Amino acid sequence: MTAPLNLIGPAVRKFRNQKNWTQEALAARLQVEGWDVSRESVAKLEAQFRRAPDCELLFLAKVLGVEVIELFPAKLDLKKLDSSLRLKVSTKHPRRRRRRVRGT
Repeated sequence: MTAPLNLIGPAVRKFRNQKNWTQEALAARLQVEGWDVSRESVAKLEAQFRRAPDCELLFLAKVLGVEVIELFPAKLDLKKLDSSLRLKVSTKHPRRRRRRVRGT
C-alpha cells in the first residue's frame, strides 16, 4: 500500500457519507462554491492519494458544514507522522542570498 499523502481523506469521506452524498454530489457542491474540482479528484483526496492544499480545507469545511479542525484526526502525534506527509525542501530553487547595498 502506498503511504498516505494527506490526513483529511478519511474524515472527508465520513462527513460526505453522513450527508448521504456521492463523490459526484460533493464535487458539484464544491464547484458551486468556486472550487473547480472533479469527482476523480475528490476520490483521490479521500483515498489519500493526493495532497490537500490549505485553501481546499476551507472549501471542504464550508461545504461539509464542519470546522477545519474536524477534518483532522482527533489524536495526532506529529512525531509519528509518516515521512510521505512531510514536504521536503526543494533543492531545485535554492534560496537566494540578499545582496548588501553599499552606501554611496
